[in-house]
Amino acid sequence: MSKVTDARIKHELDLISSDVLNGLNYKRNEYARSILNYPAMMVPSVQEPIIKCLSETFTGEINLLDPFMGASNTLVTGMKYGINIFGQDINPLSLLISQVKTTYYTIEDLKRAEESLKNKIECDFSTVIEVNFNNIDKWFEEKVQIELSKLYRAIICESSLSIRKFCWVTLAEVIRLTSNDRTSTFKLHRRSIEEIQNRNISPIDVFFSILKRSIQDVNDYCSVLSENKLIENGQYKKQAQVVWGDTSKEINFDESFDLLVTSPPYGDNQTTVTYGQFSFLPLQWIPIADIDRSINFDYLKTTQEIDAKSLGGRSSHSYKEAEEKLFDSSETLKQLFDDFNEAERKRAKKVVNFFYDLDQSIDNIQLKLRNGSYMVWTIGNRSVNKRTVRNDLILTELLKLKDAELLTDLDRDILSKRMPGRNNFSDTMSKEKILIFKTQTSK
Repeated sequence: MSKVTDARIKHELDLISSDVLNGLNYKRNEYARSILNYPAMMVPSVQEPIIKCLSETFTGEINLLDPFMGASNTLVTGMKYGINIFGQDINPLSLLISQVKTTYYTIEDLKRAEESLKNKIECDFSTVIEVNFNNIDKWFEEKVQIELSKLYRAIICESSLSIRKFCWVTLAEVIRLTSNDRTSTFKLHRRSIEEIQNRNISPIDVFFSILKRSIQDVNDYCSVLSENKLIENGQYKKQAQVVWGDTSKEINFDESFDLLVTSPPYGDNQTTVTYGQFSFLPLQWIPIADIDRSINFDYLKTTQEIDAKSLGGRSSHSYKEAEEKLFDSSETLKQLFDDFNEAERKRAKKVVNFFYDLDQSIDNIQLKLRNGSYMVWTIGNRSVNKRTVRNDLILTELLKLKDAELLTDLDRDILSKRMPGRNNFSDTMSKEKILIFKTQTSK
């Protein structure tokens, strides 16, 4: 239960400096943020003062939910303050990295694993390729496939599942850096033949370089938890649960929540940030059994599969019904479409599909929120048909109809968030809004 007034909370939030909100004070190795360069990661130092301020308004245990957890930076920030954290995401790679970052590791165990992997690889003279999928030769040179296979075999032999997960995350970053993908966007685009031929890169060398850095980064973060007396019997003393889940369908937790802190996609992934395409090549090399067998769709069926399953990716509803419902709920969205001609309205169908799925997600989230809880939504606007889609205003209108009161909104420049270098909407992604609401439900 909140113990201070809403006016006081708003005042404290509004005092957060622009330098903090813009991420000028962040360090890449904090919160083990750099172990995998996941797309559009939340910046922990931006969320930290907000989580700290809101958590201090409650007495007793606090449950925090991030239903679009991505690289779980919100969750690990909550762990620093002894909060029970819960997260879900539809992307299996998000789940894997979140499993790793919410696990307590000792530097001794990680260094033991490092030496074991080195020994196994030094004794491995096989040229067998362990993974096969359509177009593998397009994305990986043969010598790269051979070295990745040596790493694969060494990791598989590790007896500790949590250590294997740590190594798979490292391998995911290696794959990003050693594949033939350009990596300048999150979409799969092959490098030029000339560039590929001129590359001389060893996945094994890259792996151990990244592993050494990741061991130090994770140890630094685990040391913070230990210093804050948040570790008991070799694990985080509060609850830390991450699961695979489609938030537009349900929240896969029985608990109720005091805080929602999240950043949903800014539109359907296929035309904004393609998390699924980014994850496609790494996930080819990571066994599903080492992530979660409950994942119930073939996420490797196509390069588009994860993005198609995400918000706005595929419509399982009547478009006309969705349009009518949303236009009744959001005057901003209705006005946007009123200004489109017929051809533009057709091209903008994904906007309606996205907000329909987001609206469904909000309904599922609210079922899990306690009365008087807070919601923190970080969201940016995007461009469709050369017009700005005011995601911030549309989200505010949708939440207002669900009895959520906007306490304050904070502006931030995107200076440190990993966004694509080039795509069809990046010009509009220089700023974000952090919208903070209080629930007014009757539960």
